[in-house]
Amino acid sequence: MSSHVPLPPDRHSKTKLFVTVSALASKKREHLKCIETHPFNYQCTAILPSAHSAQQLLESRPFGHYYTGTMTLSQLIDPQFISRYIKSTGSLVALSQSNAIDSGDLFAIDGHGRLILSLGKDSYESAGLVGQTAKFPLERGVRHIVTVDLTLDSMAPGRKMYERVKWSFDTVLNQPVEFQLGFFAAETGQSLDIDLPGLTKHLPAVSIGERAGILVPETSSLLETSQKPSEDWVEGAQELFEWIGQVAFESERLTDDRVDPFINAYSVSQPCTKADASVLTVSGLLAPAAIAKFAQHLADQASDFFLCVWGHEDAPISWNTSEHGYLVSGENMFAQAYRLSDQHCITFQACGAWDSFS
Repeated sequence: MSSHVPLPPDRHSKTKLFVTVSALASKKREHLKCIETHPFNYQCTAILPSAHSAQQLLESRPFGHYYTGTMTLSQLIDPQFISRYIKSTGSLVALSQSNAIDSGDLFAIDGHGRLILSLGKDSYESAGLVGQTAKFPLERGVRHIVTVDLTLDSMAPGRKMYERVKWSFDTVLNQPVEFQLGFFAAETGQSLDIDLPGLTKHLPAVSIGERAGILVPETSSLLETSQKPSEDWVEGAQELFEWIGQVAFESERLTDDRVDPFINAYSVSQPCTKADASVLTVSGLLAPAAIAKFAQHLADQASDFFLCVWGHEDAPISWNTSEHGYLVSGENMFAQAYRLSDQHCITFQACGAWDSFS
């Protein structure tokens, strides 16, 4: 059994929050699908009982290397590039770094062979490619989205589609682009090498912190869901989501320090328990499959834990093919509370107003 519940949007920022409660043994695998369909991730934080050794978790290298470098779009459709990195058993993820999603041209490959071009009006009209009017920003015709499926047989030299894209990339969209990219084993997320000139290899940045005596809210009441949840259930879900964020950002308001509410109004919801925790944060270009494998490894340890993952603010999509824009925050992230004693997971998916995910 599972339940996907959209919570009321924030009345100020219009941020959307969706909550899914699912059994870990469910064949639908909702908790893993949330991870596997979110391609552009830059940070992952795990909140673990102190009995876990965060350092030992890192010894297995759950997150591998990625690259940065300057490339042209023509290189991305070179037949050898497509054969080696697109039509292979690996998964290539790439995101341009030169422009913001709402203010300039942006280019990405989503890990499934889809090349996404988010183009401003002038670039789109000059490029000679067919796309769709972007949903964001709201002014019609300001931006267009062009999607080129590099896995199709039509993307081969001599074919009409390929030659049209090649002409566009050679003559119009021909400026060098700064990319962040990674090549990963599709099933495990293990990093694979990219053999191209001018790329710099990076390892993710890692930080480990210990939090002593923090208050941990009780989550069992959230396992009882319905299509129309009660106000108490909605409030409890929102408070748990906020608590995960407070831990991830190392807030000092997670102990019973009784700070003056006029200074800081946040307090951990009741009932709660006091516990010590380790907080492990990894930052870089993180493969969805690697995050999923990491979560599965933690779930095998038989201790409750929390996961928080942030997506790139300027990514052209959030989950699956949902179009994504920035507006005021570019938020697209998810958090998960794993209750291993009940074999359930509570998943939160948050995105801003300019995001078509629902």
